[in-house]
Amino acid sequence: MTSGSGRDTVSVRRHNLSTVLRHLHVNGPTTRTQLGKITGLTRSAVGDLVAELSARELVSESDVIAEFGRTRGRPSLLVAARADLARVLAIVIGDDTMQAAWVGLGGSVGAVAEVPHDYVPGDPEPSLDQLTALLRGQLRDSGHPPLAIGIAVPGLVRATDGAVALAPRLGWRELPLADELRRRIDVDAPLVTGNDSNFTALAEHLRGAGREHDHMIYLGCGLGVGGGIIVDGRLLQGGHPGYAGEVGHMVIGDGALPCYCGGHGCWETQVAADAVFRHAGVTVTGAHARKSALADLLARSERNDTAARDALTAVLPAFAAGVATLLSLFNPGRVILGGVFAHLLQHAESDLRTAIAYHRPVLSNGPVDLVPAELGVQGSLRGAAEAAVDAFLAGLRTGSTATPQAVRDAGSVAGRGSGSRTSRMPTRSPTGSAISTSNTGR
Repeated sequence: MTSGSGRDTVSVRRHNLSTVLRHLHVNGPTTRTQLGKITGLTRSAVGDLVAELSARELVSESDVIAEFGRTRGRPSLLVAARADLARVLAIVIGDDTMQAAWVGLGGSVGAVAEVPHDYVPGDPEPSLDQLTALLRGQLRDSGHPPLAIGIAVPGLVRATDGAVALAPRLGWRELPLADELRRRIDVDAPLVTGNDSNFTALAEHLRGAGREHDHMIYLGCGLGVGGGIIVDGRLLQGGHPGYAGEVGHMVIGDGALPCYCGGHGCWETQVAADAVFRHAGVTVTGAHARKSALADLLARSERNDTAARDALTAVLPAFAAGVATLLSLFNPGRVILGGVFAHLLQHAESDLRTAIAYHRPVLSNGPVDLVPAELGVQGSLRGAAEAAVDAFLAGLRTGSTATPQAVRDAGSVAGRGSGSRTSRMPTRSPTGSAISTSNTGR
């Protein structure tokens, strides 16, 4: 098809296919009639789009159902995403483990495979070998190709090419992770990499404590501090190279304490594990030992151990100062807390709120909406899956995405006119367009 109008028709159809599939992924099974009302498309147009998505093994339809309150006319079919076949592969690279899980459209998480991460600081090659083996094993055992692959990384990930600019705890610098993995594994699917805390924020926004909140901040605290910021329903990535949300490295206080990143005065030096250890009067080295020691302090605090509780609450003033700063900058509707921060919210909420109000009395407008994270240890994993789905849908809009039935041509029925009217449903991508994706068909 060579005419401008023909290309426009194909483009509109792809847009509508992506829009309908995103709605089913985020909101769950929906009748054809409801899809028509939401998108503004005709019944025949919706039916045509659903037929193509079904042929591509991306959605399925149930038996005829009677809609609530409906007494006349044709009944509608319930359309649902194919979570059994339409799946993405999510990977999390941690300090001491790597995790992998298949996640179906709609957000259903399969069994989580976890393997030790025996990294060598400053040398990414052993980690790449372990990651490659994990990926190949998952792809071999699945039986179906992934729609896309999402990988969460504990560091700065450059949005333009998916490279890890800096992962200080792993000692990685300028590692072309996305390109290296595409070289090592043979899969025709988009591959997206991103910061683990950003991905957790995305997951909490879509599937957790941030649902219905288009302006929110996620803050997690463990060995370090990570965060992600959702503005107007989208993950904030900032300008080139896309490092927004590195809240753990904003300067709070006198700026004297050295940080793993090479800077001084970073927020995490005053609130994360090493700060808690200082207040507890203990010295702990090594990622495994530090993680274990922090877990022990949290467990003892839960049992009302006074020394452990005091060490944790000692970081509360610096924690409150950082939260107050972020509230002033972004005015979020909700702040979601994980790790040590969630513990402090549970056990010292009154003192925390008092300390936050001390820093911003003029801007206070009622209680700050502070809540614990809902997704727990699966936050990064589910966020990597959401980023992968977003990459797949972006390809679907442009016609460059493979589907479970890879032999089908993505444009085989694209010229049908019944699906060419543009839907009115918002199609804003929650990850934004800056996350690096790649596809062999691009």
